[in-house]
Amino acid sequence: MVINTKEVSTRLKLGIMLISVLLLAVVAMSLIFGWSEKHILEYVIGGIYLLFMVFVFIKDYCYIYFITDGPKIILRYIPLKPLSAGNYSIEVPRRDFVKAEVVKSFFGLSKKLVFYVRSQQGVAKFKPVSISILSKQQVEEVVNELGSIKN
Repeated sequence: MVINTKEVSTRLKLGIMLISVLLLAVVAMSLIFGWSEKHILEYVIGGIYLLFMVFVFIKDYCYIYFITDGPKIILRYIPLKPLSAGNYSIEVPRRDFVKAEVVKSFFGLSKKLVFYVRSQQGVAKFKPVSISILSKQQVEEVVNELGSIKN
């Protein structure tokens, strides 16, 4: 099974950048041409942008590449939040995989996938990975696939 969110991730990242540039341009034009004497337009646009960015940070979108074909379960992800960088990968041998669970946070707005893996010291828990970018159907497919791999 392969899930690749390249297309959705690209559209989302471009959308975030486009909205940022457009709102900045409107605020700059408003200040230059004096469209609003008391700067109410700038405050409203700033507030809307702030709410939009809070929503993006709560959802914690990531580019996801998930593959279970082969001897390893591979989950590669890249955070899409502004000012975040890094390519991360979780590669788990099928024989060491114990379980995975989906954890919801922020009133169900953010979904995270947590892997549990057998190690020499016992069962290790990986850092949660945001899967908010996946549709409900894709999340169900991932959960079902990982449930069938469980040893």
